[in-house]
Amino acid sequence: MRMILCFAVTCLWVSTMSINAQQPEPVQQPTDYAALDRFIHEYTDEVEGGNGRWAFVIEGVSVMVMADQAADRMRIMTPVASVADFEDGEYERLMEANYDRALDARYAINAGVLWSAFIHPMSSLTHEQFDDGLNQAVRLSTNFGTTYTSSDMVFAPNEQQPQDQPRQDEQPHQHDEPAPPNRGAPPAPRS
Repeated sequence: MRMILCFAVTCLWVSTMSINAQQPEPVQQPTDYAALDRFIHEYTDEVEGGNGRWAFVIEGVSVMVMADQAADRMRIMTPVASVADFEDGEYERLMEANYDRALDARYAINAGVLWSAFIHPMSSLTHEQFDDGLNQAVRLSTNFGTTYTSSDMVFAPNEQQPQDQPRQDEQPHQHDEPAPPNRGAPPAPRS
C-alpha cells in the first residue's frame, strides 16, 4: 500500500511539472511607433515629434529617437561634440572606448558631429532594452572627454594590466581620464 501511495504521489508530481513546463511564455507584441512613444513618455512629457522621430532632453542631454518600422530599425542618439574641436588623439580614444568601454551604445560621427548612438531592431526591442539603451547613450555622451564609458561595466577580456595604469608607449591624456589598458599583441592574421 505504501509503495502504491508513493507511486501515485510521484506520478502526480511529474504530471504537474510537465503541465507547468508546457505553459507557453507570453509573446511580446512587436514594438511599433506607439510603443516607442509610450517608452519615451515615461521619461518626460516634453517631447517633440512622433511617428518615428522624437526629440527630448534627459539629464540635460538632448536625445533623438529615430525609428523605421519598414526597415525594423530604431536608433537613440545624442549629439556629443563637434569633430572640429577634437584634440590630438581623440579619434583613437573613441575607437578604444568603442572596443571596451562603450557597451551597447557607441560613438559615431556624421556631418562633423560626434554622436553617442544605440541601435537595435525595432520589432524585438523590449522596454528594458530601450531603457538600457537610452541610459547608455546618455551616459556615453556625458562621459566624453573623461572615462568614455556607457556603464560601470568594462569589457576587456585581453587586458594585461589594470585599467588605471597607462600603457608604456603612451603619454597620459590631457583629460585626466584613465589611460587605455595594454591590450597585448594583435591577433594573428588568418591563413
